[in-house]
Amino acid sequence: MGAGERATFHTVLRQLGVALAYAACYALLRYFSVSHWNLVAGLRVLCLLLVPRRYWLAMAVGETMPLAWLGWSSHVRFGTLWAVCVAVPPILLSAPVYAWFRRHVAVYRDGRVNVTALMTAVLAGGVISALVNTGTLAVLTVPPTEPQPSITVHMLLEYFLGSYLGALTVVPPVFAWLSWSSLASSRYRAAIRRAVVGDCVKGVIPPLLLLIWLASASHGDEVMEIARLAMFLPAAWLTLRRGWQGAALGGLLASIAIELTMTVVRDPAVIQAQALIAFAVSSLIMLGARVALPGQAPHAADASARPDDHDEKRRGFLLAQQGLYQEELRLRHVAESLDRLGKSLRDGQRRMMDRLRPVLPASMEQSYARHLDLTQMEMQRLADTLHPRAWREHGLAATFQNGPLLQAASLVGADYRCTLTSDGLNQLAPDVHMMLYRQACEVLVYMLAREPVRRIRVHIRGGCTHGRRWVVLRISAVRTAPSQRGRPVPEWRQLVSLLGTTGQGMATVRERALIYGGMVHERESEDRLGVTLLLHDALRVDTQQESAVDPRAVSA
Repeated sequence: MGAGERATFHTVLRQLGVALAYAACYALLRYFSVSHWNLVAGLRVLCLLLVPRRYWLAMAVGETMPLAWLGWSSHVRFGTLWAVCVAVPPILLSAPVYAWFRRHVAVYRDGRVNVTALMTAVLAGGVISALVNTGTLAVLTVPPTEPQPSITVHMLLEYFLGSYLGALTVVPPVFAWLSWSSLASSRYRAAIRRAVVGDCVKGVIPPLLLLIWLASASHGDEVMEIARLAMFLPAAWLTLRRGWQGAALGGLLASIAIELTMTVVRDPAVIQAQALIAFAVSSLIMLGARVALPGQAPHAADASARPDDHDEKRRGFLLAQQGLYQEELRLRHVAESLDRLGKSLRDGQRRMMDRLRPVLPASMEQSYARHLDLTQMEMQRLADTLHPRAWREHGLAATFQNGPLLQAASLVGADYRCTLTSDGLNQLAPDVHMMLYRQACEVLVYMLAREPVRRIRVHIRGGCTHGRRWVVLRISAVRTAPSQRGRPVPEWRQLVSLLGTTGQGMATVRERALIYGGMVHERESEDRLGVTLLLHDALRVDTQQESAVDPRAVSA
């Protein structure tokens, strides 16, 4: 065999291997796919974005194999025309779109991922798959004893949601892993991967397993709905830790968790939860791509930057602010749902105890009562962690003066006092109030991670300069004896849980302040620790309209 024949033989083998590998992956993912979670759409988009174009024909052949078998096995029931149409691989219709896309847009180059282009590709894949599935359904014929499926807007949207969520489940996590794999240092790559796996094992998978258990049918429809809606929270936490890559991995795990709670095919409740997850994960990915992680702060803009660059950065900050605000509103909704759930559980437990009291010994009754009280306290603590009750009922001023910050100071044995000055605080946008509280929690946890303190003073002052409002937060703490410095307070982990913080230190505080055009100043003396941060009002034009949404925001 000559060199040319050998090269041709190897090329044919590679093409055959690609076709068989694609067919195997397609058949495997199709086994787990349903109409509202179409994983094969994700496989199609992923391969069209990453695989060289010389192998696209082989992928089309590989996709034809399982589809041809599907059409042949069901042609008697659904008709020959449907069998022929379903055997046409959708990758042939998608290939021209992605060929143009790859020529004009660089999704992945030199180890960098263009997240906007990536999400556009995922969206395009969802649209194409929805149109293909709808067209195939239109030519389907059924026996006279079965109803003929009708093509409706609801059906088209359901196909789109399934294809989009399937692509969102498969594509971004792979690109996230590629972005980590492209790091120059192999030691740093291994460290990042270990850290990501550790975050998923410790902070994402356990909450999702708990929510899957709560979403079982034995807990009732209300609990099931709340548990499904809350499954985006671990993804939001992972976004804060790992940026858009964390959002991609968190969305993958959340999608799998929701699918595991499905008890019947085409469950409307599952479809509704998946629509929320698709929206939340998309927002988190875009937000995570805009916000720099600790150690990756963006450089300041050059003075000669073009106006278009300035406008683009302004739009980026506006998008980040709106994303954070929407996440806070979702946390508030989940916290209120948890409060309602706690009340329902308490009423049910009381009725159960009333029925069992005649047959229970006194000691066992007391044990059950203590267990029920602990359950209620844990529900309230979780709701307060997501969104403090004092904030929801009395506004931000009450939250600073009598809320979780006071509880945290009491927990470590420190005296706490908060003062608010200026009448302009209540004219700031609600998301600035929310960010101010979150920043105060992060700063307090940072101080107590360094050393114990004796007194904590919080001072909030607002004002207006050149027509734009601002707020300054100053937190100071009196240090203890030098012998106790250099190690965190014993209750530090409880503080992180109580205040709902990430515990990542001042880098996180600085990055969040940048989103609102602010800055952070840290100072230290022999007897005091101090942090001062500045936040400007939100960039939205309708700031006053947004402030009118919650008139209780601040009442200093």
